[in-house]
Amino acid sequence: MQPIKPKWSDSGLVLVCERCAKERIPEEDPDKAAEIGDFHLRDWLKDRLKADGLWGKIRAVNTSCMDVCARRHVTVVIDPKTEGKNAQAFIVDPLADREALYTEIVKRLG
Repeated sequence: MQPIKPKWSDSGLVLVCERCAKERIPEEDPDKAAEIGDFHLRDWLKDRLKADGLWGKIRAVNTSCMDVCARRHVTVVIDPKTEGKNAQAFIVDPLADREALYTEIVKRLG
């Protein structure tokens, strides 16, 4: 085993529950799934971070279930690696809350 220092280790990670978006919402709420369509929150975050020159410093990754399930929402954790800041979990509407989530990510990690 060899320790490494990725680019994001000084900023942090954004964890996006893949199960919420791909399994739970379509199973529990087909109308919400239809509204979301083929939109993927993690991919949108990645594109937005790249456009703003923050990708690498901040990474958005898919996770499996984090055991925080809220109907019609996706669980997201912002996990700062900067001293004195703690991880914070959010439940977000992947469409309606995406800009507010992005602002929170940049505030906490940017």
